[in-house]
Amino acid sequence: MDGLSSSEIVFKAIGRAINKTVPIVELIKRRIVGLYQITSMGSIDITNTWEPLEKGLLFLETTMHVSLITITLSKNELDTSSIG
Repeated sequence: MDGLSSSEIVFKAIGRAINKTVPIVELIKRRIVGLYQITSMGSIDITNTWEPLEKGLLFLETTMHVSLITITLSKNELDTSSIG
């Protein structure tokens, strides 16, 4: 954010990447004083479909329910009505 023309950066992570993203954001907040933060969490469904290798078999479809996080850091004050 220092030396960049943008005043805002957004971090998005799903699944196990959340455990790595949160500490990175915390490091940035400690190095750049005066940042504002909004965090939102949610989940998405990811569907995988596999085609059978042999004729006559059905397609295999699996759906995973995966957590996601979005963290916005900004030099400018963010929406104060936001929960995060």
